[in-house]
Parts: sequence; C-alpha cells; structure tokens
Amino acid sequence: MERETQTTLSKFGLSEHDCQKLKKAGQLVEPILEDALEHFYSFAKADPEIAEFFPDESIMAHARAAQKAHWEKLLSGTFNEDYLASAARVGNVHFKIQLPFSLYLSGYSRASAFIQKRLLERAGPMVARLSRSKQGDILGVLTRAFAFDTYQVIDAYFAAQKAEQDTAFAYLCEGINRMSERDLSVPIPGPKDSDFPARYDQVRQSFNGLMESMRDVIVTIQDATGNLNRIAVEVNQSAEDLSHRTETQAATLEQTAAAVEEINTSVQVSAEATSSTENVVLQTRQNAAKGNEVAEQAVTKMREIAESSVQISQIISVIDDIAFQTNLLALNAGVEAARAGEAGRGFAVVASEVRGLAQRAADSAKEIKELVTTSTQHVDNGVSMVDQAGSALTEIVKSIEKVSDLTADIVNSSREQSTGLSEIATGVSQLDQVTQQNAAMVEQTAAAILSLQQDTQVLSELVGTFTVAAGNNVRPFAAAKTKASTRPLDEAAGF
Repeated sequence: MERETQTTLSKFGLSEHDCQKLKKAGQLVEPILEDALEHFYSFAKADPEIAEFFPDESIMAHARAAQKAHWEKLLSGTFNEDYLASAARVGNVHFKIQLPFSLYLSGYSRASAFIQKRLLERAGPMVARLSRSKQGDILGVLTRAFAFDTYQVIDAYFAAQKAEQDTAFAYLCEGINRMSERDLSVPIPGPKDSDFPARYDQVRQSFNGLMESMRDVIVTIQDATGNLNRIAVEVNQSAEDLSHRTETQAATLEQTAAAVEEINTSVQVSAEATSSTENVVLQTRQNAAKGNEVAEQAVTKMREIAESSVQISQIISVIDDIAFQTNLLALNAGVEAARAGEAGRGFAVVASEVRGLAQRAADSAKEIKELVTTSTQHVDNGVSMVDQAGSALTEIVKSIEKVSDLTADIVNSSREQSTGLSEIATGVSQLDQVTQQNAAMVEQTAAAILSLQQDTQVLSELVGTFTVAAGNNVRPFAAAKTKASTRPLDEAAGF
C-alpha cells in the first residue's frame, strides 16, 4: 500500500523534497484556511443544487470542521495512513450521498483558487525578498497536492462504488452459482436482511423474480414429469398387456381362420353331397311317381279282373243252371226210357251218361264257382291292397315331394352358408392380417412407450436434481466479502 502511494505521489510530482515544500506552503496557507472554508461553504449555500446536501447548519458546520481537519492533514506534507483514511472517508461520504463530480470539482477548484489568490496577495510585500521561482514552487506544489487529494477522494469514491458493486455482484454470483447447482430454494436477501446494497435492489428483485419463475417452471415440470412418468408406466403396462392380448387374439384368429376354412370346406362338401342327394331324391320322386302310376294301373286291372270274375261267376251260374236242367232232362229221359222198357234201354244208358255228364258239369261248375269266388276274394283283397299301396305310394310321393322341396331348401341354404362362410373366411383372414399388423404395431407402440418412459424417467430425475423448497440442508447466503473499506460511511467527512 505504501509503495503504491509513493508511486502515485511520484506521478503527481510530489517527491520527498516537494513534500517539504508542501509543508512550508501549508504553514503559509494555515492562517487563511478559515477564509477559504468560508468562501467554499458560502458558494455551497448559494448554489441550490449543492445546498440540498446540507439541509441544516449543524451538518454544514460538521462538514466544515471535517474538511478543515482533512486539509490540515494534506498540507502537513505527510501522506500517511491517517491522511489516506481521511481522503477515503471523504470519498465514501461523497459516494454515500451520491454527490456529483461536477459539484465536488467545481467547489474544490474554487477553494484552491481562492487559497492561491490569497497567498499571492499576502506574498506581495515579500516579492523583493522571495524570487518568483520560489513563489512558483509554492503554488505548483499546492496545485499538485490539491490535484492528488482530488484523485484520492475520487479514487475512494470509485472504491466505495466498486465495493458496493462487488457486494451486489457477490450476492448475484452466489445466486447464479446456486442456480448452476440447481438450487432455486433461497432468494437473495434484501437490504433490510443483509448488507446487500439498496442501490442494486431492483437487480436483486429481478434476479429473485427470475429465480421464482424458474422455480415455478421447474416445480411444474417436476409435477408434470411425475404425472407423465406415472402415466407412462401405466400406459407401458397397458401396452404390454395389450400386446400379450393382441398376440393371443392373433393366435386365436389364426386358429379360427383355419377352423372356418375347414368348416367352409366341409360345408362345400356337404353342399355338394346335398346337391347329389337332391338329384337322388328327384330321381326317387320320379320313380315313386312312376310306381304310383303302375299301382293305379294295377288297381284298374285288378278291378277289371274282379269284373271279369263276376262275369265268370254269372256264366258259371248259367252253366250250373244248364247242368241242373240237363240233369232234370236226363232224369226225365231215364224215366221215359224205363217206361219204354227194352226199347228205351239204350236211351236210358244215354240218359244215364248225360246225367253223369251233367252231374260232373255241375260239380265242375261248382268247383269253378268256388275257385272264382276264392279268386274274386283274392282279387278283392289284391284290389284293396293295391289301393292301399297306391295310397301309400301317393303319400310317399307327397313326402318325397316335401323331402325334395326341403332338400332344395337345404341345398340353397347350404349354398348360402357356403357363400357366407367363404365371406366369413375371407373376413377372418383379413382380420387375422389386420390383427397381425396390430400386434406388430402394438409391439412398436410398447417399445415407443418404453422409450418414452425411459426419457420421462431421465427428465424426472433431471428436474428432481433442482432444489425448489428451502430445507434444513439448504445453506443460507454467505455475507458478501469485498475489498471495500470497513470504515462506516456516515463517519464525519468534508465536502
């Protein structure tokens, strides 16, 4: 620090020899310091802008005394820690009250010019004794000293400004570091709760607003990713279940398609067999119709035979009557031959023979009649049976017609079933293909959902690393450490 001060002094042309000159100059200036301060603060009172910094006389008196003490340190020619601390206090106060440089420099230049003027006025009688070069040395060293003092005050002003900025930036940097560490739980404390400069409170509020907005966003993302992760797990489980069910359904459909194909083949074979049956039934129907016709013809013939039998019976009755009459005639002829005696003996033999023939004819007629009667009964029975057979054949024909109609209906139904089953088989085949495609798509969807779940898990873990709520393990903001002077800013200092 001392080396730095010496370097600055050398830049302002204030060597150790010059400091001795300044000390001598200070002895000359000391008697007129009060006048210079009066001139200085009279100017401050007269200027409305400067007067605002001195609201009452006590403050101005305090500042005037502090300014005099500071000038005395300056004019002592000893730029030690005491002087540097005094200059730092002046600069800190100027920064604290935000005194514009134009007011400070203008007032300071007026005061230094007043001092130099009064020195020249007082040095008038001594011109003969002092050379002009010595006067120039005194004024020069005073000018350089006041310039050095101005530099020190302004440097302290900027140092205080930098300290305040460093304090604010230290809090901001720590807040940014917290954000970089994903800790959004602790905002930057305000000037009432810390040494954060009130001048930068708007920046602090903006930063805290940004942190709060980010915290709200992260909390929302955390909630959303948590819900999304749970949903993704559920959807993934559902997708896996759907994949298994789809695979089972695909296998079942494949088996169903095969079974429907077999049924379709069986129905087609059955339809063909039913069609053949229809042809057989139709042929049987035709044969039954022919049989019915034959039976009807047989009934007709049997009835004709019955009628012929009746006629034969009638003829046999006639023959029987003829035989009876012939027998009677033969009997009468025998009686007459007996009456004729020997003359009628041959006639009696003939009559006996005729009688025997008539008797045999009658017996034969009787037998024939019995046979015809039996035949007639048989014919009647045959006619009755043929009638029954005809009726049965008629019923059979009707039943066969019904069977034929039903068989035709069955054939049509079988054909329709075959057509329907063919369409069903085609639909099941297409459904099987679609189900296979759906199964593949479900597998892809399940894989995509699993990938989504993994990404969601990664995102959830990522946003989970952000700290959004203050807890016991959250470190508070550390007090800002700067290189600023630790002296209080409200310490007495001059203008």
